[in-house]
Amino acid sequence: MYTVAWRPNADFVERYFPEQTLGGLEIFLPYVKDYVETFIGKSITTAQWREHLYGYWGKHGGSEKVKALDSINWDAWFYGEGTELPVEMSYDTTLAKAAYDLAERWDAARGDTDTSKLHFKETDLQDFDSNQIVVFLEKLQSYPPLPSELVLYLGQLYGLRKTQNAEIRLRFYQVSLADPKSEAAKKLAVEAVQWVTGLNGSGVVVGRMKFCRPIFKAVAKVDKGLALEYWEKAKMGFHPIARKLIDKV
Repeated sequence: MYTVAWRPNADFVERYFPEQTLGGLEIFLPYVKDYVETFIGKSITTAQWREHLYGYWGKHGGSEKVKALDSINWDAWFYGEGTELPVEMSYDTTLAKAAYDLAERWDAARGDTDTSKLHFKETDLQDFDSNQIVVFLEKLQSYPPLPSELVLYLGQLYGLRKTQNAEIRLRFYQVSLADPKSEAAKKLAVEAVQWVTGLNGSGVVVGRMKFCRPIFKAVAKVDKGLALEYWEKAKMGFHPIARKLIDKV
């Protein structure tokens, strides 16, 4: 599963141009429309794009916008190497912060395995969209594995063991199986492998590689015999490429 996107180009187009260089998204959108109308159905080079860019803003923005474009270090954006961007980007992390804060609370609660004393509520996630829940669970994965009591409570309280959202369910099982020797991992490994194979009564194989392969790898660390047992039962229901790769797990 690929979790690292190629950010420089996206930052350049999505934020640096409209928000930091040309005056905002509302000003930038008419250019986008003109760009599409000019090049629709065509394959162009970077040089053609930049020529069109300067031409458009020279006509519709005048010398001020051309001067703004000249301020861009084009060589750094096009040919620069490394992980640092040519300019420092700022992002609105409001939505991520809520997810990070909840994950931090769960991490801080690891010392109290009496779940009746914890102050988490079923409504903790009611204002989260699915992406925030994914971020919450991924942040939990960045901490040491939670005690089994908390893992099981997490799944029960928020309904994560029954969710139909595969992105969320995958992350929950990854949190659950993080410590292969834990009681929670031993219990939920069966549930996880049944989920991806469709042998949980649903009859639905979760065959996308981003879901099935990480689950089989995690389950195999908990109980390789269990992973092999379910794989042999269900393997013919998976795509040939998935079968080839999971066979190597």
